[in-house]
Amino acid sequence: MPSAATRPDRREARQVLRFAVTGCACVAVDFAVYQWLSGLLSPHVAKGISYLAGVGVGFVGNKVWTFESRQKSWAEPALYLLVYAITLAINVAVNAFVRAETGSETFAFLTATGITTVLNYLGLRFLAFRAAARRIA
Repeated sequence: MPSAATRPDRREARQVLRFAVTGCACVAVDFAVYQWLSGLLSPHVAKGISYLAGVGVGFVGNKVWTFESRQKSWAEPALYLLVYAITLAINVAVNAFVRAETGSETFAFLTATGITTVLNYLGLRFLAFRAAARRIA
């Protein structure tokens, strides 16, 4: 039987896995909505709406499933959007920097995505859903 000291590690691992699954669901929703709307609207409007649909799915999935938050407040969605706005800016900056330094679009994309994925998880765990995360720790 695992000791009490290892239980938070398992919970954290479960959280990270759930965060990854939720992220994949967000990408799938983003893609599906974009495909559906791209024939009806301009590509830019379709992409904006599809991205927001993915963000909405991400908020609900991360709140309810990943971090198991039971809070009812405007703070969580506001902080969620703040985290994602900041990491969007970081993603664009890292992508531009790595692409300029290496000349590789793929490496720049993967680097920016990897960095912002980690920052998103940390931002959600320690800022947006910190009350729920404290229950687990």
